[in-house]
Amino acid sequence: MNLRALGTLLYIIYFLIVTFPQRLRLKKEQETNPEKCHEIATAQIKKALRNIMKIAGIRVETDGLDNIPEEACLYVGNHCSYFDIVTTGAVIPSGAGYVAKDSLKKIPGLSQWMLLFHCLFLNRRDIKEGMKTILTGAEYLKQGYSMFIFPEGTRHPEGSLGEFKGGSLKMAQKANAPIVPVAISGSSAIYEVNKGLRIKPGTVKISFGTPFRISDLSREEKKLAPEYTKKLIEEMLEQQKS
Repeated sequence: MNLRALGTLLYIIYFLIVTFPQRLRLKKEQETNPEKCHEIATAQIKKALRNIMKIAGIRVETDGLDNIPEEACLYVGNHCSYFDIVTTGAVIPSGAGYVAKDSLKKIPGLSQWMLLFHCLFLNRRDIKEGMKTILTGAEYLKQGYSMFIFPEGTRHPEGSLGEFKGGSLKMAQKANAPIVPVAISGSSAIYEVNKGLRIKPGTVKISFGTPFRISDLSREEKKLAPEYTKKLIEEMLEQQKS
């Protein structure tokens, strides 16, 4: 473990400890003023993510921020690093709740913060529970909270996108919310490709594509909506190389 990795870990632990009282206050406020609670939690998390980026030495280059709609939307991105969440969460102007693996729900402090800004924990082993999660996500979109999902379900090496799961876009379809394709490159070089728990400084490129609604697609495109979105992201990743 190098100094940047150690510094990142220590900062996360410090943040979770010192914000314990704030989490308790926000949990109470969530019952009476959920919108205000979401706003405060999102601002606090964005600040923490930016601090993590500084410690890790991460620089972000963004493209297409003007494509982000004012209404709640579903961000759909490729996934190659833990730092995909750190970087996208830091740069999306109004923030977004992430669809995360259910094992993260067991981490004290972190899971409470995630719930405060409308993250969801997806049980991939239980189809019935997974569908309940998707329906909750659709309700969040209807209520005005943007969501972010990685349809591959797990991290894949850069340059090779995995299968986009069939139900990954269902929440946007049920809420008739716009989908924003997101292409991310350079993030795995920060941590995943390094040996021995080492974080190295680097640049992450994040592109936000033109939003679309599944209801506006052709009949054939609707049937293959995940593949349609995957193709858009692949094209965006190719553009990032030029």
